[in-house]
Amino acid sequence: MSEAPTRIHCTIDLEAPGRRVGRLEVRHSDNRHAYGIIPVPIACIGGGRGPTVLVTAGNHGDEHEGRIIARRLVRELDPAQVRGRLIVMPALNYPAVLEDSRVSPLDGGNMNRAYPGDAGGTPTFAIAHYVESVLLPRCDAALDLHSGGKVSEYLPCAFLVESGDRDLMSAKLDAVKAFGAPVTTVVSATADPRSLSGAADRHGVVSLATELGGAGTVDLDALAVGEAGTRRWLAHVGLLKQEVASPAAATRFLRTRDRNDFVVAPMDGLFEPRVRLGDRVRARDIAGIVHPVDDPEREGVEVRFSSAGVVVCRRVPARTLRGDYLFHVGEPVEEESLRVSKESS
Repeated sequence: MSEAPTRIHCTIDLEAPGRRVGRLEVRHSDNRHAYGIIPVPIACIGGGRGPTVLVTAGNHGDEHEGRIIARRLVRELDPAQVRGRLIVMPALNYPAVLEDSRVSPLDGGNMNRAYPGDAGGTPTFAIAHYVESVLLPRCDAALDLHSGGKVSEYLPCAFLVESGDRDLMSAKLDAVKAFGAPVTTVVSATADPRSLSGAADRHGVVSLATELGGAGTVDLDALAVGEAGTRRWLAHVGLLKQEVASPAAATRFLRTRDRNDFVVAPMDGLFEPRVRLGDRVRARDIAGIVHPVDDPEREGVEVRFSSAGVVVCRRVPARTLRGDYLFHVGEPVEEESLRVSKESS
């Protein structure tokens, strides 16, 4: 396979059968790493003819549920039960994972805003370039496991970017239905082409992501949603040979339409929320109050929703700065309307 030049060396053969665990060696030189490498974990489980599938976690280093799921895949999947090849990167932005940080401490890089990357760039962009130029061209499907990190908490959900041609979008919808999370959040206008989902689109790879809890901890319910969904999705894409039980109920689609679906702090202060995750709200409903921290006699400022919908995500820290998001809502939408809107575009 012809590949774009990269300064990253992979210590395992991605084409060989069986289970192989190694690292991507990212050459890097700075005040701490004079001549060293950054050892990014990678594993490959191969079991004969079939699809090539990529599972990533640790895209942001403070998101934990997905990393647990990815590690269990590496340890527990028997190559004899795999049809094709599974590539797993459980700590994609490894420097950020080591620091329990959303972005890399080496270059400030947000991995999910780094694609298509840069082979000669700083570590975050070099890793993104490797994924886009070496891994994704091999792949038929991809799953990027996210959660809310330290500052956000989500309803446990699949996360789908409404993009690509009609056939690709239809395949994505089939994939999230198989994943079977209670909720699927669909984003379009607010999606970023510098994300891993955007990179997958450029290669025609059927991709989905997740948002599994967050708040800087491991949510057991969200972890269960992610683990069961990942196994169902692997069976759906044809990688697993064994049968996997269907979800108990169909996923519910919530669509983020535009920036009006985000509530933003109008001032610095202490935020008092008035709604919870999963609540249904109307436009102009109160979202909460931002209390000033300097003057106890000064009244707080009410913050209201601009759009109706279901609360999908909330900010976790109460201390907030002007411009911080506070809530994110999604409008309930029928699956058929997502397929029809794509066919008519």
